[in-house]
Order: sequence, then C-alpha cells, then structure tokens
Amino acid sequence: MRNQLGRVLLILACLPAVAGAHEIDLSVNADAFRTVYAAALGASARFEGGVLHNSDAGDVLSAGVLAVGDPSVGNQKLLAGIGGRLAYLDGDGSQRDGYALGLGGSVRWVLPRYDRVALSAEGYWAPEILCGGDADEYLDGTVRAGFSITRQADVYVGARYVRADYDNRPATHFDTGLNIGFNLRF
Repeated sequence: MRNQLGRVLLILACLPAVAGAHEIDLSVNADAFRTVYAAALGASARFEGGVLHNSDAGDVLSAGVLAVGDPSVGNQKLLAGIGGRLAYLDGDGSQRDGYALGLGGSVRWVLPRYDRVALSAEGYWAPEILCGGDADEYLDGTVRAGFSITRQADVYVGARYVRADYDNRPATHFDTGLNIGFNLRF
C-alpha cells in the first residue's frame, strides 16, 4: 500500500509542471515543520502537495486539488477554494499508518484598508468512510494572520491542528499549536 500511495503522490507532483503561478509555503514550531508547494492549474483550480514532519509523532504526506475563485461581489479581496486532500498518515514508532481523503477548503481575505495584511484559514476532514489502512479519522485545520513584505512574499503567525485517529490505538497529534512561517509566490 505504501508503494502505491507513493506512486500516486509522485504522479500528482508532476502535474504542476505545466502550471503558471507557483507558491512555496514553509512553517515551523518547536516540534513540527510543514512545507507545501502549490500551483495554479488554469484560471480556477489549484494543486497543493506537502509534507508535515513532527519529530515525535511522525509524518503526513499530502496532495490535493481545489476549485478556487473570488466568491465576493465588489472590491473585496477574497479568495476561496473547495476540494479534497489525499493524505498518507505515518505515526512514527507506533505501527500506525493509513491514508485519508479529506474534504474541505480554504479562504484568504486581504483587509480592505490594510492591503498588506491578510487573514486565512483552511480545513479538511475525513470521516472513517474516507479513510483506509489503520486510519479512522483525519482532521487538518490551520488559521493564520500574515503581512506582505513584498508582493511575492508574506510572513505569518498561525495555529495548526492535525490529528489522525487509528483502529484500536491512540490518536496521533501531528501538530497542535502556534507556528511561524513564510509564503513565496513566483
């Protein structure tokens, strides 16, 4: 199963080679590190692939696709997306691993009078029916406040909660708490 998921993630990672806009996001706290690569797939879709590593809990490898757009009327700088994220969940040293298809989305709002400040959130949830291997449930949520250093670079502070529940075993908390990071667009 691990080899099959690795092949799927590798194939998905090759998709953005034809995309136009690219993004790299990097965040860290005392125990966890997350990096995400994202790319536009045409005008209304976005691919994301990432790795979350927790020194004590394990790793989450993920890839997802969102339908994105501006849901607001008027001059609001609001971007929203809805879609799914396939995640491989590997709890270190615990004989816990599995996969999940989390459904959810994201929203990013640039404050109207302070266009260098943005608030954003994303969340994905996979109930038992969308999980496999040892996984029973998957939750992945992030909120953040960012400041644009340049048009292509933001710094931010945020909070993240990533958890997987497993068959007859304790849940693994891959990340809980505050983090700092930056986002680069090119």
